[in-house]
Amino acid sequence: MMRSRWMARGVAGLAAVAAGAGALGGSVAAAAPPGGAPWAAAAPQWGECAYGEPSPAECADIQVPLSWADPDGPKISLRLSRLPAQDREHRLGSMLFNPGGPGGPGAAVIALRGRQQMPADLQRRFDIVGFDPRGVGDSTPVTCAGAALSPDVAVFPRSKAQFTAIKRQSAAYGASCAAGSRPDLLAHVDTVSAARDMDAIRTALGEQRISFLGLSYGSFLGQTYARLYPRRVRTMVLDGAVDHAVGPYAFLDQESSALSKVFGQFARWCGTTASCALHGQDVTAVWDGLLARAARTPIPAPHAAGGPTTVNADAIRMVLPNLLLLGPTSSLLPSTWPELGRALAEARAGDASLLADNSSVGQPQDAYAAVGCHDFPPRLRGYGDAAARLRKARALAPHTGGASEAWLMTLLCADWPVPPANPWTRERVVGAPPILVASTRDDPSTPLVWAQGMHRQIDGSGLLVADLTGHTAYFNSACARRAETDYLITGRLPASGHCGA
Repeated sequence: MMRSRWMARGVAGLAAVAAGAGALGGSVAAAAPPGGAPWAAAAPQWGECAYGEPSPAECADIQVPLSWADPDGPKISLRLSRLPAQDREHRLGSMLFNPGGPGGPGAAVIALRGRQQMPADLQRRFDIVGFDPRGVGDSTPVTCAGAALSPDVAVFPRSKAQFTAIKRQSAAYGASCAAGSRPDLLAHVDTVSAARDMDAIRTALGEQRISFLGLSYGSFLGQTYARLYPRRVRTMVLDGAVDHAVGPYAFLDQESSALSKVFGQFARWCGTTASCALHGQDVTAVWDGLLARAARTPIPAPHAAGGPTTVNADAIRMVLPNLLLLGPTSSLLPSTWPELGRALAEARAGDASLLADNSSVGQPQDAYAAVGCHDFPPRLRGYGDAAARLRKARALAPHTGGASEAWLMTLLCADWPVPPANPWTRERVVGAPPILVASTRDDPSTPLVWAQGMHRQIDGSGLLVADLTGHTAYFNSACARRAETDYLITGRLPASGHCGA
Protein backbone atom coordinates (compact mmCIF):
# COMPACT_ATOMS: atom_id res chain seq x y z
CA MET A 1 0.00 0.00 0.00
CA MET A 2 1.03 3.63 -0.16
CA ARG A 3 0.60 5.96 2.79
CA SER A 4 -1.65 8.91 2.05
CA ARG A 5 0.96 11.46 3.16
CA TRP A 6 3.62 10.06 0.83
CA MET A 7 1.12 10.20 -1.98
CA ALA A 8 0.06 13.74 -1.12
CA ARG A 9 3.69 14.84 -1.23
CA GLY A 10 4.08 13.10 -4.56
CA VAL A 11 0.97 14.20 -6.45
CA ALA A 12 3.22 16.42 -8.53
CA GLY A 13 5.11 13.32 -9.57
CA LEU A 14 2.77 10.46 -8.72
CA ALA A 15 0.76 9.28 -11.65
CA ALA A 16 -0.31 6.09 -13.20
CA VAL A 17 -2.61 4.89 -15.83
CA ALA A 18 -6.31 4.60 -15.53
CA ALA A 19 -8.84 2.25 -16.95
CA GLY A 20 -12.40 2.50 -18.17
CA ALA A 21 -15.05 2.12 -20.80
CA GLY A 22 -17.70 4.30 -22.26
CA ALA A 23 -19.56 7.23 -23.61
CA LEU A 24 -20.66 10.27 -21.67
CA GLY A 25 -24.08 11.53 -20.91
CA GLY A 26 -27.25 9.94 -19.68
CA SER A 27 -27.60 7.87 -16.55
CA VAL A 28 -27.88 4.12 -16.08
CA ALA A 29 -29.46 2.35 -13.15
CA ALA A 30 -26.86 1.08 -10.74
CA ALA A 31 -27.19 -2.39 -9.31
CA ALA A 32 -29.15 -2.38 -6.12
CA PRO A 33 -27.39 -3.26 -2.91
CA PRO A 34 -28.92 -6.29 -1.18
CA GLY A 35 -32.45 -5.40 -0.21
CA GLY A 36 -32.34 -1.96 -1.85
CA ALA A 37 -33.90 -0.41 -4.91
CA PRO A 38 -31.87 0.48 -8.02
CA TRP A 39 -30.11 3.82 -7.71
CA ALA A 40 -29.29 6.02 -10.69
CA ALA A 41 -26.29 8.33 -10.83
CA ALA A 42 -26.72 11.60 -12.69
CA ALA A 43 -24.32 12.45 -15.50
CA PRO A 44 -21.35 14.61 -14.40
CA GLN A 45 -21.43 18.31 -15.22
CA TRP A 46 -17.85 18.70 -16.39
CA GLY A 47 -16.00 21.97 -15.87
CA GLU A 48 -12.59 23.44 -15.17
CA CYS A 49 -10.35 21.71 -12.62
CA ALA A 50 -9.30 24.01 -9.77
CA TYR A 51 -5.99 22.67 -8.47
CA GLY A 52 -3.98 25.88 -8.47
CA GLU A 53 -2.26 25.23 -11.78
CA PRO A 54 -3.46 24.74 -15.37
CA SER A 55 -4.87 21.32 -16.15
CA PRO A 56 -5.88 19.72 -19.45
CA ALA A 57 -8.50 17.69 -17.59
CA GLU A 58 -12.10 18.50 -16.82
CA CYS A 59 -13.56 17.93 -13.37
CA ALA A 60 -16.96 17.24 -11.83
CA ASP A 61 -18.60 16.12 -8.61
CA ILE A 62 -21.31 13.47 -8.43
CA GLN A 63 -23.52 12.47 -5.54
CA VAL A 64 -23.77 8.98 -4.03
CA PRO A 65 -25.53 7.64 -0.94
CA LEU A 66 -23.66 7.96 2.34
CA SER A 67 -24.91 4.44 3.10
CA TRP A 68 -25.57 2.03 0.25
CA ALA A 69 -28.02 0.25 2.55
CA ASP A 70 -30.11 3.45 2.36
CA PRO A 71 -29.86 4.72 -1.24
CA ASP A 72 -32.56 7.34 -0.67
CA GLY A 73 -30.87 8.69 2.47
CA PRO A 74 -28.17 11.36 2.90
CA LYS A 75 -25.68 11.87 0.06
CA ILE A 76 -21.95 12.56 -0.15
CA SER A 77 -19.93 13.86 -3.09
CA LEU A 78 -17.22 12.22 -5.19
CA ARG A 79 -14.67 14.25 -7.15
CA LEU A 80 -13.88 13.08 -10.68
CA SER A 81 -11.37 14.27 -13.25
CA ARG A 82 -11.28 13.23 -16.90
CA LEU A 83 -8.77 13.37 -19.73
CA PRO A 84 -10.78 12.76 -22.92
CA ALA A 85 -9.46 10.17 -25.37
CA GLN A 86 -7.28 11.79 -28.00
CA ASP A 87 -8.41 9.45 -30.80
CA ARG A 88 -12.16 9.81 -30.62
CA GLU A 89 -12.73 7.58 -33.64
CA HIS A 90 -11.02 4.61 -31.98
CA ARG A 91 -12.00 5.36 -28.41
CA LEU A 92 -12.58 2.23 -26.30
CA GLY A 93 -14.39 3.78 -23.35
CA SER A 94 -13.61 5.18 -19.90
CA MET A 95 -10.73 3.95 -17.80
CA LEU A 96 -10.94 4.44 -14.03
CA PHE A 97 -7.78 4.82 -11.99
CA ASN A 98 -6.88 4.49 -8.31
CA PRO A 99 -3.28 5.26 -7.25
CA GLY A 100 -3.36 3.47 -3.90
CA GLY A 101 -3.40 4.49 -0.28
CA PRO A 102 -5.95 4.05 1.07
CA GLY A 103 -6.32 7.78 0.65
CA GLY A 104 -4.84 8.35 -2.81
CA PRO A 105 -6.37 11.39 -4.58
CA GLY A 106 -6.88 9.90 -8.02
CA ALA A 107 -8.69 12.96 -9.37
CA ALA A 108 -5.76 15.27 -8.63
CA VAL A 109 -3.21 12.81 -10.01
CA ILE A 110 -5.02 12.53 -13.34
CA ALA A 111 -5.78 16.25 -13.56
CA LEU A 112 -2.25 17.43 -12.77
CA ARG A 113 0.05 14.76 -14.22
CA GLY A 114 -2.04 12.42 -16.33
CA ARG A 115 -0.92 13.74 -19.72
CA GLN A 116 2.76 13.65 -18.77
CA GLN A 117 2.86 10.27 -17.12
CA MET A 118 0.29 8.00 -18.72
CA PRO A 119 1.27 5.84 -21.68
CA ALA A 120 0.40 7.53 -24.95
CA ASP A 121 -1.59 4.54 -26.23
CA LEU A 122 -3.90 4.68 -23.22
CA GLN A 123 -4.40 8.42 -23.69
CA ARG A 124 -5.38 7.86 -27.31
CA ARG A 125 -7.88 5.06 -26.68
CA PHE A 126 -9.52 5.86 -23.33
CA ASP A 127 -11.18 8.66 -21.47
CA ILE A 128 -8.98 8.44 -18.39
CA VAL A 129 -11.01 9.11 -15.24
CA GLY A 130 -9.46 9.70 -11.85
CA PHE A 131 -11.58 9.82 -8.73
CA ASP A 132 -11.15 10.53 -5.06
CA PRO A 133 -12.82 7.68 -3.16
CA ARG A 134 -15.27 8.51 -0.39
CA GLY A 135 -13.49 10.13 2.55
CA VAL A 136 -10.54 11.21 0.38
CA GLY A 137 -9.29 14.53 -0.98
CA ASP A 138 -11.94 16.63 -2.69
CA SER A 139 -14.68 14.06 -2.20
CA THR A 140 -16.54 14.36 1.12
CA PRO A 141 -13.43 13.97 3.28
CA VAL A 142 -12.53 12.34 6.54
CA THR A 143 -10.89 15.09 8.61
CA CYS A 144 -8.91 14.29 11.74
CA ALA A 145 -6.87 16.36 14.19
CA GLY A 146 -3.14 16.19 14.80
CA ALA A 147 -0.73 13.32 14.25
CA ALA A 148 -1.99 9.76 14.00
CA LEU A 149 1.13 8.42 15.74
CA SER A 150 2.34 10.76 18.46
CA PRO A 151 6.11 11.20 18.82
CA ASP A 152 5.50 10.79 22.56
CA VAL A 153 4.03 7.28 22.21
CA ALA A 154 6.12 4.18 21.56
CA VAL A 155 5.79 2.60 18.13
CA PHE A 156 7.17 -0.79 19.20
CA PRO A 157 5.84 -1.25 22.75
CA ARG A 158 8.13 -2.82 25.35
CA SER A 159 5.66 -2.82 28.26
CA LYS A 160 1.98 -3.08 28.98
CA ALA A 161 1.94 0.64 29.85
CA GLN A 162 3.35 1.52 26.43
CA PHE A 163 0.77 -0.70 24.75
CA THR A 164 -2.00 1.03 26.73
CA ALA A 165 -0.69 4.39 25.48
CA ILE A 166 -0.90 3.09 21.89
CA LYS A 167 -4.53 2.11 22.38
CA ARG A 168 -5.29 5.46 23.94
CA GLN A 169 -3.71 7.27 20.99
CA SER A 170 -5.69 5.17 18.48
CA ALA A 171 -8.97 5.88 20.25
CA ALA A 172 -8.25 9.60 20.53
CA TYR A 173 -7.25 9.95 16.89
CA GLY A 174 -10.31 8.02 15.77
CA ALA A 175 -12.53 10.21 17.94
CA SER A 176 -11.01 13.31 16.32
CA CYS A 177 -11.83 11.86 12.89
CA ALA A 178 -15.44 11.28 13.90
CA ALA A 179 -15.73 14.79 15.36
CA GLY A 180 -14.06 16.52 12.40
CA SER A 181 -15.94 14.73 9.62
CA ARG A 182 -19.50 14.71 8.40
CA PRO A 183 -21.76 12.80 10.81
CA ASP A 184 -21.67 9.04 10.21
CA LEU A 185 -19.06 9.33 7.45
CA LEU A 186 -16.43 7.41 9.45
CA ALA A 187 -18.71 4.37 9.59
CA HIS A 188 -19.12 4.30 5.79
CA VAL A 189 -15.66 4.62 4.24
CA ASP A 190 -15.02 0.88 3.84
CA THR A 191 -13.85 -0.57 0.52
CA VAL A 192 -17.13 -2.31 -0.31
CA SER A 193 -18.88 1.07 -0.16
CA ALA A 194 -16.12 2.57 -2.34
CA ALA A 195 -16.57 -0.25 -4.88
CA ARG A 196 -20.29 0.49 -5.03
CA ASP A 197 -19.32 4.12 -5.66
CA MET A 198 -17.23 2.94 -8.61
CA ASP A 199 -20.34 1.41 -10.10
CA ALA A 200 -22.16 4.70 -9.56
CA ILE A 201 -19.34 6.39 -11.50
CA ARG A 202 -19.83 3.83 -14.26
CA THR A 203 -23.53 4.65 -14.51
CA ALA A 204 -22.83 8.39 -14.40
CA LEU A 205 -20.46 7.98 -17.35
CA GLY A 206 -23.11 6.00 -19.25
CA GLU A 207 -20.91 2.91 -19.50
CA GLN A 208 -22.01 -0.69 -19.67
CA ARG A 209 -18.53 -1.88 -18.65
CA ILE A 210 -15.40 -0.19 -17.32
CA SER A 211 -11.68 -0.75 -17.46
CA PHE A 212 -9.62 -0.09 -14.36
CA LEU A 213 -6.03 0.30 -13.23
CA GLY A 214 -5.58 -0.08 -9.49
CA LEU A 215 -2.18 0.26 -7.86
CA SER A 216 -1.36 -0.95 -4.35
CA TYR A 217 -4.53 -0.49 -2.23
CA GLY A 218 -6.25 0.22 -5.57
CA SER A 219 -5.74 -3.46 -6.42
CA PHE A 220 -7.94 -4.43 -3.47
CA LEU A 221 -10.56 -1.85 -4.46
CA GLY A 222 -10.58 -3.26 -7.99
CA GLN A 223 -10.81 -6.86 -6.81
CA THR A 224 -13.75 -5.90 -4.60
CA TYR A 225 -15.48 -4.26 -7.56
CA ALA A 226 -14.90 -7.32 -9.73
CA ARG A 227 -16.31 -9.58 -6.99
CA LEU A 228 -19.47 -7.46 -6.76
CA TYR A 229 -19.87 -6.66 -10.46
CA PRO A 230 -17.89 -9.20 -12.51
CA ARG A 231 -19.81 -8.65 -15.75
CA ARG A 232 -19.29 -4.90 -15.63
CA VAL A 233 -15.53 -5.28 -16.01
CA ARG A 234 -14.01 -4.78 -19.45
CA THR A 235 -10.31 -5.01 -18.51
CA MET A 236 -8.67 -4.64 -15.10
CA VAL A 237 -5.05 -4.39 -13.92
CA LEU A 238 -4.42 -5.01 -10.20
CA ASP A 239 -0.76 -4.10 -9.55
CA GLY A 240 0.94 -4.21 -6.15
CA ALA A 241 -1.69 -6.62 -4.92
CA VAL A 242 -3.15 -6.47 -1.40
CA ASP A 243 -4.48 -9.91 -0.47
CA HIS A 244 -7.46 -9.45 1.83
CA ALA A 245 -7.39 -13.12 2.76
CA VAL A 246 -4.06 -13.22 4.65
CA GLY A 247 -5.32 -11.99 8.03
CA PRO A 248 -3.49 -9.77 10.53
CA TYR A 249 -0.72 -12.21 11.52
CA ALA A 250 0.53 -13.05 8.02
CA PHE A 251 -0.06 -9.41 7.05
CA LEU A 252 2.69 -8.37 9.47
CA ASP A 253 4.98 -11.38 9.01
CA GLN A 254 5.01 -11.29 5.23
CA GLU A 255 5.39 -7.55 4.84
CA SER A 256 8.04 -7.26 7.56
CA SER A 257 10.03 -10.03 5.91
CA ALA A 258 9.68 -8.47 2.44
CA LEU A 259 10.71 -5.03 3.69
CA SER A 260 13.72 -6.51 5.48
CA LYS A 261 14.89 -8.22 2.28
CA VAL A 262 14.55 -4.98 0.29
CA PHE A 263 16.41 -3.06 3.00
CA GLY A 264 19.31 -5.48 2.55
CA GLN A 265 19.24 -4.80 -1.19
CA PHE A 266 19.18 -1.06 -0.53
CA ALA A 267 22.15 -1.32 1.83
CA ARG A 268 24.22 -3.18 -0.78
CA TRP A 269 23.16 -0.76 -3.53
CA CYS A 270 23.92 2.32 -1.44
CA GLY A 271 27.31 1.06 -0.34
CA THR A 272 28.40 0.34 -3.93
CA THR A 273 26.71 3.18 -5.85
CA ALA A 274 28.49 6.51 -6.27
CA SER A 275 25.24 8.50 -6.26
CA CYS A 276 24.31 7.29 -2.75
CA ALA A 277 25.40 9.50 0.13
CA LEU A 278 26.81 6.49 2.02
CA HIS A 279 28.79 5.13 -0.92
CA GLY A 280 31.79 3.04 0.15
CA GLN A 281 30.46 2.40 3.66
CA ASP A 282 28.86 -0.52 5.47
CA VAL A 283 25.32 0.85 5.27
CA THR A 284 23.80 -1.80 7.54
CA ALA A 285 26.34 -0.92 10.23
CA VAL A 286 25.55 2.78 9.78
CA TRP A 287 21.84 1.97 10.17
CA ASP A 288 22.34 -0.14 13.30
CA GLY A 289 24.57 2.51 14.84
CA LEU A 290 22.09 5.28 14.09
CA LEU A 291 19.27 3.32 15.74
CA ALA A 292 21.38 2.67 18.84
CA ARG A 293 22.33 6.34 19.07
CA ALA A 294 18.72 7.55 18.61
CA ALA A 295 17.51 5.06 21.23
CA ARG A 296 19.84 6.68 23.76
CA THR A 297 19.19 10.30 22.73
CA PRO A 298 16.75 11.40 20.01
CA ILE A 299 18.45 13.16 17.10
CA PRO A 300 17.43 16.79 16.41
CA ALA A 301 15.34 17.53 13.31
CA PRO A 302 15.60 21.35 13.21
CA HIS A 303 14.37 21.75 9.62
CA ALA A 304 11.50 19.26 9.65
CA ALA A 305 8.53 20.49 7.62
CA GLY A 306 5.72 19.35 9.88
CA GLY A 307 7.26 16.22 11.36
CA PRO A 308 8.64 15.76 14.88
CA THR A 309 11.46 18.07 16.02
CA THR A 310 13.52 15.12 17.27
CA VAL A 311 13.66 11.57 15.94
CA ASN A 312 14.07 8.46 18.07
CA ALA A 313 14.83 4.92 16.93
CA ASP A 314 11.16 3.98 16.50
CA ALA A 315 10.54 6.95 14.22
CA ILE A 316 13.62 6.12 12.15
CA ARG A 317 12.46 2.56 11.56
CA MET A 318 9.10 3.88 10.36
CA VAL A 319 10.83 5.80 7.56
CA LEU A 320 11.48 2.56 5.69
CA PRO A 321 7.90 1.85 4.53
CA ASN A 322 8.06 5.18 2.66
CA LEU A 323 11.63 5.53 1.38
CA LEU A 324 12.15 1.95 0.24
CA LEU A 325 9.14 2.13 -2.10
CA LEU A 326 10.70 2.94 -5.48
CA GLY A 327 13.80 0.97 -6.39
CA PRO A 328 16.73 1.94 -8.60
CA THR A 329 14.98 0.82 -11.80
CA SER A 330 12.01 3.16 -11.27
CA SER A 331 11.50 5.09 -14.49
CA LEU A 332 8.07 6.68 -14.13
CA LEU A 333 8.99 8.38 -10.84
CA PRO A 334 12.39 9.05 -9.27
CA SER A 335 13.75 6.28 -7.06
CA THR A 336 13.30 6.92 -3.34
CA TRP A 337 16.51 5.08 -2.44
CA PRO A 338 18.88 8.05 -2.92
CA GLU A 339 16.70 10.12 -0.58
CA LEU A 340 16.92 7.38 2.05
CA GLY A 341 20.71 7.33 1.76
CA ARG A 342 20.88 11.11 2.09
CA ALA A 343 18.49 11.09 5.07
CA LEU A 344 20.66 8.55 6.90
CA ALA A 345 23.86 10.44 6.14
CA GLU A 346 22.40 13.75 7.35
CA ALA A 347 21.05 12.15 10.53
CA ARG A 348 24.43 10.63 11.29
CA ALA A 349 25.85 14.17 10.92
CA GLY A 350 23.32 15.42 13.49
CA ASP A 351 20.31 16.61 11.41
CA ALA A 352 17.44 14.12 11.18
CA SER A 353 15.01 16.54 9.48
CA LEU A 354 14.70 14.46 6.32
CA LEU A 355 14.00 11.36 8.36
CA ALA A 356 11.35 13.23 10.36
CA ASP A 357 9.60 14.36 7.21
CA ASN A 358 9.45 10.83 5.83
CA SER A 359 8.53 8.92 8.99
CA SER A 360 5.02 7.70 9.73
CA VAL A 361 5.45 9.17 13.22
CA GLY A 362 4.14 12.68 13.83
CA GLN A 363 2.08 12.83 10.62
CA PRO A 364 -1.65 12.88 9.83
CA GLN A 365 -3.17 9.69 8.44
CA ASP A 366 -6.79 10.74 7.98
CA ALA A 367 -8.31 8.64 5.17
CA TYR A 368 -5.53 6.07 5.41
CA ALA A 369 -6.54 5.19 8.96
CA ALA A 370 -10.28 5.61 8.47
CA VAL A 371 -10.46 3.26 5.49
CA GLY A 372 -7.76 0.87 6.66
CA CYS A 373 -9.36 0.20 10.03
CA HIS A 374 -12.51 -1.01 8.26
CA ASP A 375 -10.63 -3.41 5.99
CA PHE A 376 -7.49 -4.48 7.88
CA PRO A 377 -8.39 -4.65 11.61
CA PRO A 378 -5.48 -5.94 13.74
CA ARG A 379 -7.61 -8.09 16.09
CA LEU A 380 -5.22 -7.50 18.97
CA ARG A 381 -5.80 -9.53 22.14
CA GLY A 382 -3.80 -7.41 24.55
CA TYR A 383 -0.16 -6.58 25.13
CA GLY A 384 0.97 -10.21 25.16
CA ASP A 385 -0.41 -10.68 21.64
CA ALA A 386 1.25 -7.50 20.35
CA ALA A 387 4.57 -8.47 21.94
CA ALA A 388 4.43 -11.94 20.40
CA ARG A 389 3.77 -10.49 16.95
CA LEU A 390 6.73 -8.15 17.30
CA ARG A 391 9.04 -10.93 18.52
CA LYS A 392 8.30 -12.90 15.38
CA ALA A 393 8.71 -9.82 13.17
CA ARG A 394 12.12 -9.12 14.74
CA ALA A 395 13.18 -12.70 14.11
CA LEU A 396 12.16 -12.37 10.46
CA ALA A 397 13.70 -8.90 10.12
CA PRO A 398 16.58 -8.45 12.60
CA HIS A 399 17.71 -5.01 11.36
CA THR A 400 14.31 -3.48 10.56
CA GLY A 401 12.14 -5.19 13.19
CA GLY A 402 8.41 -4.84 12.62
CA ALA A 403 8.78 -1.72 10.45
CA SER A 404 6.04 -2.02 7.82
CA GLU A 405 2.71 -0.59 6.80
CA ALA A 406 1.16 -3.68 8.38
CA TRP A 407 2.48 -2.59 11.79
CA LEU A 408 1.46 1.01 11.08
CA MET A 409 -2.09 -0.21 10.45
CA THR A 410 -1.93 -2.28 13.64
CA LEU A 411 -1.04 0.83 15.64
CA LEU A 412 -3.62 3.10 13.99
CA CYS A 413 -6.43 0.60 14.52
CA ALA A 414 -5.42 -0.71 17.97
CA ASP A 415 -8.53 0.81 19.58
CA TRP A 416 -10.41 2.41 16.68
CA PRO A 417 -13.82 3.68 17.74
CA VAL A 418 -15.72 2.37 14.67
CA PRO A 419 -16.26 -1.40 14.17
CA PRO A 420 -14.74 -2.78 10.95
CA ALA A 421 -17.34 -3.01 8.19
CA ASN A 422 -15.23 -5.16 5.85
CA PRO A 423 -12.77 -7.29 7.85
CA TRP A 424 -10.36 -9.90 6.49
CA THR A 425 -11.86 -12.43 4.05
CA ARG A 426 -11.23 -14.14 0.71
CA GLU A 427 -12.36 -12.06 -2.27
CA ARG A 428 -13.30 -14.76 -4.79
CA VAL A 429 -14.03 -13.36 -8.26
CA VAL A 430 -16.08 -15.51 -10.64
CA GLY A 431 -17.59 -14.55 -13.99
CA ALA A 432 -15.33 -11.63 -14.92
CA PRO A 433 -13.27 -11.47 -18.13
CA PRO A 434 -9.54 -12.19 -17.71
CA ILE A 435 -8.01 -9.84 -15.10
CA LEU A 436 -4.28 -9.10 -14.89
CA VAL A 437 -2.59 -9.22 -11.46
CA ALA A 438 0.95 -7.80 -11.32
CA SER A 439 3.84 -7.47 -8.87
CA THR A 440 7.57 -7.08 -8.68
CA ARG A 441 9.68 -9.96 -7.42
CA ASP A 442 10.69 -8.00 -4.32
CA ASP A 443 8.09 -5.46 -3.25
CA PRO A 444 8.70 -3.93 0.22
CA SER A 445 5.06 -2.91 0.67
CA THR A 446 2.91 -5.55 -1.06
CA PRO A 447 4.90 -8.80 -1.21
CA LEU A 448 4.77 -11.08 -4.24
CA VAL A 449 3.00 -13.74 -2.16
CA TRP A 450 0.00 -11.40 -1.95
CA ALA A 451 -0.20 -11.12 -5.74
CA GLN A 452 0.00 -14.90 -5.97
CA GLY A 453 -2.84 -15.18 -3.46
CA MET A 454 -4.99 -12.65 -5.31
CA HIS A 455 -4.31 -14.44 -8.60
CA ARG A 456 -5.61 -17.70 -7.12
CA GLN A 457 -8.82 -15.99 -5.95
CA ILE A 458 -9.71 -14.55 -9.39
CA ASP A 459 -10.90 -17.17 -11.85
CA GLY A 460 -9.16 -16.92 -15.22
CA SER A 461 -6.72 -14.21 -14.15
CA GLY A 462 -3.13 -13.80 -15.29
CA LEU A 463 -0.08 -13.02 -13.16
CA LEU A 464 2.72 -10.74 -14.38
CA VAL A 465 5.92 -10.54 -12.31
CA ALA A 466 8.59 -7.92 -12.96
CA ASP A 467 11.90 -9.47 -11.94
CA LEU A 468 13.19 -6.48 -10.00
CA THR A 469 12.73 -4.57 -6.74
CA GLY A 470 10.23 -1.84 -5.83
CA HIS A 471 6.58 -1.18 -5.05
CA THR A 472 4.35 -2.09 -8.02
CA ALA A 473 5.53 -3.33 -11.38
CA TYR A 474 3.92 -0.28 -12.98
CA PHE A 475 6.16 2.27 -11.27
CA ASN A 476 9.37 0.26 -11.47
CA SER A 477 9.28 -1.55 -14.84
CA ALA A 478 8.78 0.00 -18.28
CA CYS A 479 8.33 -3.54 -19.59
CA ALA A 480 5.43 -4.13 -17.20
CA ARG A 481 3.81 -0.81 -18.13
CA ARG A 482 3.89 -1.81 -21.80
CA ALA A 483 2.37 -5.21 -21.02
CA GLU A 484 -0.34 -3.67 -18.84
CA THR A 485 -1.12 -1.06 -21.51
CA ASP A 486 -1.43 -3.69 -24.24
CA TYR A 487 -3.71 -5.78 -22.05
CA LEU A 488 -5.94 -2.83 -21.08
CA ILE A 489 -6.48 -2.03 -24.75
CA THR A 490 -6.85 -5.53 -26.20
CA GLY A 491 -8.12 -7.59 -23.28
CA ARG A 492 -5.51 -10.24 -24.03
CA LEU A 493 -3.34 -11.37 -21.11
CA PRO A 494 0.43 -11.11 -21.69
CA ALA A 495 2.01 -14.12 -23.43
CA SER A 496 4.78 -14.12 -20.82
CA GLY A 497 4.30 -13.95 -17.08
CA HIS A 498 7.62 -12.20 -16.54
CA CYS A 499 9.18 -8.81 -17.31
CA GLY A 500 12.47 -7.08 -16.68
CA ALA A 501 13.13 -3.38 -16.27
